[in-house]
Amino acid sequence: MKKIYFCILFLLLSVTIKSQVVLSLEDHSAYIDSIAKVTDNIKSDSLKSLYSFRLSKLYLIVQDVEKSKKYLAQANRLKTKFPYLNDIALYYNSFIFMDKGDRDGFEKALLEADKKLKKYNTSEVYRFRASILHNYGFVQQQKNNEKAYMKLLVNEAIPIAKKSRDYELISSLYKAIAIIFMDNDEREKASEYLSEAQNYIERAIKKTPTVAESKMETYIINAENLVELKHFYDAKKVLDKAFLTLKKFPESNLNDSYFYSEGLYYARQNKHEKALESFEKGIKSAGKHQNQIALNRLKFAEYEVLFKLKNYDKAKDNLEYLLEKTPFVVDKKNYYNELSKVYSATKNYDKAYFYSNKYNVINDSLNDTKFKSEIVELEAKYKKAENEKKISLLQSQNEKAALMVNNNWLNSVLFAVLSVLLFIIVLFLWLLNNNQKKLSIQKEINHEQELSALENQQKLSVSNALIEGEEVERKRIARDLHDGLGSMLSGLKIHLKLAEKENALSPAEINTLLDNSIKELRNISQNLMPESLLKLSLEHALRDLCVGNSNAKTKIEFQYLVQKRNLPKNYEIVIYRIIQELLINALKYADASEILVSCSQNKDTFYITVEDNGIGFDVSVKSTGMGLRNIKNRVEILKGKLEIESALNKGTSAYIELKVKNETPSNG
Repeated sequence: MKKIYFCILFLLLSVTIKSQVVLSLEDHSAYIDSIAKVTDNIKSDSLKSLYSFRLSKLYLIVQDVEKSKKYLAQANRLKTKFPYLNDIALYYNSFIFMDKGDRDGFEKALLEADKKLKKYNTSEVYRFRASILHNYGFVQQQKNNEKAYMKLLVNEAIPIAKKSRDYELISSLYKAIAIIFMDNDEREKASEYLSEAQNYIERAIKKTPTVAESKMETYIINAENLVELKHFYDAKKVLDKAFLTLKKFPESNLNDSYFYSEGLYYARQNKHEKALESFEKGIKSAGKHQNQIALNRLKFAEYEVLFKLKNYDKAKDNLEYLLEKTPFVVDKKNYYNELSKVYSATKNYDKAYFYSNKYNVINDSLNDTKFKSEIVELEAKYKKAENEKKISLLQSQNEKAALMVNNNWLNSVLFAVLSVLLFIIVLFLWLLNNNQKKLSIQKEINHEQELSALENQQKLSVSNALIEGEEVERKRIARDLHDGLGSMLSGLKIHLKLAEKENALSPAEINTLLDNSIKELRNISQNLMPESLLKLSLEHALRDLCVGNSNAKTKIEFQYLVQKRNLPKNYEIVIYRIIQELLINALKYADASEILVSCSQNKDTFYITVEDNGIGFDVSVKSTGMGLRNIKNRVEILKGKLEIESALNKGTSAYIELKVKNETPSNG
């Protein structure tokens, strides 16, 4: 079943007209048709062309070939006046070559599209280029150049995809690398990349027709790999995540793969009856969807369990079915070998010998074919090398003959001229080199001075901002103490004096006033330094912060995707203050009904995302507020990056990357 995962992944990301199985949870046709109606009513040629290109790809996802061709033709007709549309058209039109079976044409079209799109620096173009490189790498993998595919994914496709901030796309690229390792039986390395793929797909908030399917596929493949590593506890957690969604879509063809992974989970723990139940469900689902690839995998997995249970008749039926359905000679060879084992176990040695002989014939034939192809290849290389030697020898003889024609006098003159020219060139290069060295030294000195000045200016700016921030915080604390706690204690004092004179205040009322004062003091203390952050963890403190600020108008959702909680306390405090400031801004200005706070960590980089669906703002206008300056200063303390995306009535998203150092756990 090697390379099966590549087929699944390629079908999902780059659907072609020839594809037969597209992973889906539900029918997206109605949603896509609604987009088509909007597109048909657009009057602008450029927008109509752009939307038509996208629709041509969306209709391929739901396998409506005629509508896909219709909108592709419309897009190509309207694009001619617009350079950008002409460039992206190369990407969309490249799939025509795949439909014709022209792999070389597809490869050239992808390279040309990538070359044209390099001059643009937008999120959309980064998505295009990452997809182009992925498809080009897949073609290399099909040419048995797996190293080139891996190199392309790691060094080019993933860095470009990260610029697009398309988490679904990034996840799919990590998944592709993991599948390469799985095909080469390097399960541990595959697990690392699948973990990254799952992390990114779970962070994907943007709604697309394939994001739910991508998430389910990632869960299923990750679970299968964890089962092969015998990490059964982790595998069950991932399978349960997939099941929570798939149980709502019993007709989805993703169930074909899910039941295979679930059956494998039980089979590897020798829970044979449960494994057979799962495989049976998967076989019914794959048969209903006419998914022959998944059906063959399930049948063979079921055979392995049946053989262990010594149910040889049913095991034999599965192998005979597979022999009839598989088109691959290599698979048939393996099935013949398994049939030989079954008949040997039932002591039917004649048939065991018969199928063993069939296995050997195919095996020898495959080895012989490979050997002959290697001989032909070596002969071709040898002939090419011999021809190159002959050509080189003839050229050498001709050159010698030409040199013999020239006389010694001419050679002497040429030698003298060349010597003078060489001396002049060497002198010029020496002078130029000296000048360049002097300029380089001076530039380096100037550069160091500029850097020093900028650094001092930056330090001064940060110091001033911190002082201003501290002053604002002190004023806020003073206001809270004066208006809150001070008012309550003053009131208590007045009531106590009245009680002395008139005996009008009961002990219960005094207790109530004291309780309110203590609560106010705790609130002020919580704002200064949360007790849960000091005694428990960053996750608990942030969760308390989100819960405490949620109200009937605004719901705050909190996601904490950090597995190893070993950050130093000073780092946790800075992170807490950043998120606290972002939440205060969102609650104060955004007028949002939903706010998402997400934290994750990859090695020494801590990621923070705060998104709301509020009124948004013009980033260029509101970029100098005190709250935002405090956030920027704290981000700079951890040598991080801050990016804010917002537009009027379209919500606000803040993305932060912080460089952190994990504490080394003590051995004691």
